[in-house]
Amino acid sequence: MRIEQLIYIIEISQTGSISLAAEKLHVSQPNISQAIVSLEEELGVKLFNRSRIGAVPTEDGKLIISKAIEIMNKVEELRETAGHQFNQLSGSLSIASVPSLCLSVLPPTLAIFKNKHKDVELVMMELNYPQIIQEVLNGQVDLGLIAVSRNYHNPHAQLISEHLMDCRIMAYVGKKSPLSHRMSISIDELIQEPLLISSDYLINIFKQHGEPNLLFKLGNSEAAKRIIAEGIAIGFYTETGMRYDPYLETGSIVALEVTGVDLEVSFRSIRLKSRHLSLPYKEFTKELKTIIAAM
Repeated sequence: MRIEQLIYIIEISQTGSISLAAEKLHVSQPNISQAIVSLEEELGVKLFNRSRIGAVPTEDGKLIISKAIEIMNKVEELRETAGHQFNQLSGSLSIASVPSLCLSVLPPTLAIFKNKHKDVELVMMELNYPQIIQEVLNGQVDLGLIAVSRNYHNPHAQLISEHLMDCRIMAYVGKKSPLSHRMSISIDELIQEPLLISSDYLINIFKQHGEPNLLFKLGNSEAAKRIIAEGIAIGFYTETGMRYDPYLETGSIVALEVTGVDLEVSFRSIRLKSRHLSLPYKEFTKELKTIIAAM
C-alpha cells in the first residue's frame, strides 16, 4: 500500500470520476486505474462501482476511504509539526467570503495574521453564497465565510459548518430622506418604498408581507450606496458590514431598525469535511474569532 493510492481513492470519491481525479492530480488515467486495481487486490475488496457516468464507492470502499482520509490528515499533521518546529508558519490559505465580512472583520484579521505569519500565502475572494459553497465543495477554497438565516441547516453532508456570530440587517436611507430623522421603520412601511435589495433571502422575507417595490437589485457596491445616499431607494446591509463604511460615518446614509420582522442573519464558516485542517487554517480562524469577540 502506497500513500499515492490513498490520495487517489480520496480524490475519486470527491470528484466521482477517475478521469477528473487524474486531471486534478496531474497523473494519467491508466496510472490511477492500475493503482486502484492493485489496492483492491491487496485489500481483497472492491472499492468502486465503475460505469460510463463515473465511479461510486462501494460500502466497503466508503469505509476504506474514510480511513484513508484519517491517515492522510495525520500525515499532513506530521509534516506540519516537523516543519513548524524549525521554521515560521508557512504554506497557503484560500478564503472565500460574503461582502459583509470583507468590509468589516476580515481586514483587521488579515492584517494581524499576515503580520504574524509573513510566509503564509493568502488568497482572498469576495463571492456570493452559491459561489462560496461551490468553491468549497470543489476543494478550491480552504475556508468559506457565509451569511445565512439563523435557522440555517447545512444541506451538504460533505461540509462542516460552524457558527461565528449573529447580526441584524438594517435599512439604510439617504440623509435627505424624510425618513432619516427616524430610528426605525416597519416592514409594512418598507413595502411601499422603492427598495434596493441584492439578497434573494431578503426578497422572500419581504414577499411574505406583500409585493416589494424593487427598484434595483444590486450587490454590495459603491454604486448601490450612492443610490441610497441620493435618496433614490432604501438599501439593506448588516450592521457588521457597515461598521466602518464611510457613507455611514459621514452621515450620507442613515441606519434604521426594521420592526415587525426578524431580519437577523448568522455568519458561519464552512469547510470540506475531508480536508485536512492545516496550521494556517487553525491560526487564521483563531484570529478571526478573537476579532469577532472584541466587536
